[in-house]
Amino acid sequence: MTFTSAIARLLWYVPLALQISILAVMLWRQLFKVFPVFFSYTLVVVLRDLVLLFLPYNKNLYSLVYWSGEGLVVLLSLAVILEVVQFLVRPFQFLAPVLRATWILGGVAALGAIAIYMLSGGGARADRVLESIVLAERAARLLQVFLLIIVIALLSRLGLIWDQYTVGIVAGFGIYSGLDLAVLELGVHLHSLTNRHFVLLRPAAYNLASIIWAAYFLRSRAEKPFVKVPNPDLAGCNQALTDYIQQCYRRY
Repeated sequence: MTFTSAIARLLWYVPLALQISILAVMLWRQLFKVFPVFFSYTLVVVLRDLVLLFLPYNKNLYSLVYWSGEGLVVLLSLAVILEVVQFLVRPFQFLAPVLRATWILGGVAALGAIAIYMLSGGGARADRVLESIVLAERAARLLQVFLLIIVIALLSRLGLIWDQYTVGIVAGFGIYSGLDLAVLELGVHLHSLTNRHFVLLRPAAYNLASIIWAAYFLRSRAEKPFVKVPNPDLAGCNQALTDYIQQCYRRY
């Protein structure tokens, strides 16, 4: 086993182990009810990677499982964006039209790019399907980066804190998407990366996202102490207010 293949295996196993742990914690803390789409996304990624571990590489079945799973993962990652946006705009309804418009424009742009490519007739049918998945994946990455920028820009204004699960989900996806798009640009279009570096940097970016999610979901969260509010003396307050009103009437 070469050094590169050993690193590649490590980059495969680390996020798999972390995401299995995240699933266990989400089940234990009932967080799958709060973030059902993110839980489904993590579950699909884990199941796909576990199946791929037992399939021979460079075989038709391996490619079928990988690309079928990748298409489902792309759809779920887009759904995670919608889930997080709903959490963010729920207390701030004035942001709903802006984020909804962003979501619609991104979806229309992705579907338009896919439709143009599919109608162009270039390449075999299977190749067009794979390219469509790749285009949709890049559209999802752009939306995730854009959402991270919005959250960072409005973090203090929205009253959000870095400790929240939603911020962790956005940070993981946004940082991974930004790095993945940069690696694709450098490796595929600018040819600034060797093939060895290219195949290692993309999973390394996803490892970083898994570490961020694990940092949010796996750490223990101590319950905040409940401070009992003293029972107000409503009768005394009412009497004091009555006396004050009577004094005002006596003055005038």
